[in-house]
Amino acid sequence: MKILAGALIPLAALVWLTSPALAQLGISPGSMDLLVPQGEHTLPSVTVRNDSDKAMDFDVHLAGYGHDVSGSTQVLEPDTNPLSGVAHIKINPAKFRLEPGGRQDVGLIVSVPAGAGGGRYAVVLVVGTPAGEEAVKTVSRLGVLVRLTIAGSDLVQEGSIRSVGTEAVESGAPITVKVTYANEGNVHYRVQSSVTIFGPQGEVLDVVRSRLTMVLPGYSRELLADWILDRELEPGVYGALGRVFHEDGTLLDEAEGSLEVGIPYVPPAPPVSITLTTANAAVLRTDDGRISISFARGAVFGEVDISLRGYPSDQLAPAPPGYRLAATAFRVDGFPGLLAKEATVTVRYLPADLDGAEGEAARLRLARWSEAEGQWAVLRTSLDQEAMTISTTTNQLSVWAVMVAPAASVNWALVGGLAAGGVFLGLPVYFLGVRRRRTA
Repeated sequence: MKILAGALIPLAALVWLTSPALAQLGISPGSMDLLVPQGEHTLPSVTVRNDSDKAMDFDVHLAGYGHDVSGSTQVLEPDTNPLSGVAHIKINPAKFRLEPGGRQDVGLIVSVPAGAGGGRYAVVLVVGTPAGEEAVKTVSRLGVLVRLTIAGSDLVQEGSIRSVGTEAVESGAPITVKVTYANEGNVHYRVQSSVTIFGPQGEVLDVVRSRLTMVLPGYSRELLADWILDRELEPGVYGALGRVFHEDGTLLDEAEGSLEVGIPYVPPAPPVSITLTTANAAVLRTDDGRISISFARGAVFGEVDISLRGYPSDQLAPAPPGYRLAATAFRVDGFPGLLAKEATVTVRYLPADLDGAEGEAARLRLARWSEAEGQWAVLRTSLDQEAMTISTTTNQLSVWAVMVAPAASVNWALVGGLAAGGVFLGLPVYFLGVRRRRTA
């Protein structure tokens, strides 16, 4: 028996905890990737630890193992994986109690039947409950992924591309190119995608590659790669040729697809940096000039390297109540303290930012994330509609975002009051005019 890969992370998705003490339970390894011959063999044991301050009763059993297209583990109960290893693995002991600080090795024995081939898959589930509690309110479930490859058998490593496309295209952010690949073999293996993207005239714009990703037989995975452009894109449909390779470089499949861009696309600002000194003013500006920060002379005491780069909008904290995140976000690093003199931040807003504000540029605001307070600070923002820029001043560097302020609401009570007041004041004037006409 040969171990192909060591322990990976535990199944965090399988843990339900309602007690801080139970959060100190643990198992190792997190997964096993093993090459086993036919016959009966002893697998590495699973170690269960009780690092909590309570005695715990444990139940260990097997469940089916699968994953969704994103790669998140699926615990199959009932087990629907046709290449399940549940029936071939025995556990000893299956039940035990651990006092605080205790640990227990759980033995695993696999019996591979003659003629079996390919891979077999299972999850070793460890369920812990507080000892002696009649009405159990706290349960902890941890899992060990078991992937077995049967040595000497016919291993079929093949599959096909189901689709080539993109996730939602958002201006100012990388374009995520997606290849959906199905493992149609009988064993797990790792794959990598390569997508060639073509322009309107058939010219090659770029080639993007995903990282190596493991796919179980009978399952599909989305192979994702960020396309970081150095140019703007006009709305339209762009051609794509997707290829998927085995980790040894063998081409498994290729298929054509398309990338649809629905709005004028502006790429994220590339990283830029400057060195600030006490004696000189300086401007940190992206290569396309869309984002700039002007530092006054004496803003820092000493020599400081400041950098600016785009920031993924899907990683931003939610906007404050009433506000919405627009399309532009960026991060400024290098100086965690307060500037001695305020800097001016200027951003040329995107059409996507303006669309988020329903065409009302006056609703666009610059907001800075406060690490200390864990919340956004929406700053007083100046608008230059002719230059299509918004700006503000700040003495802190952090993550920044363009936000959309709530639409101005009409105070109908005030309008009604003013209208009534106008009528009230106008009546004496009216009657005075009528009286004068009569006397004349």
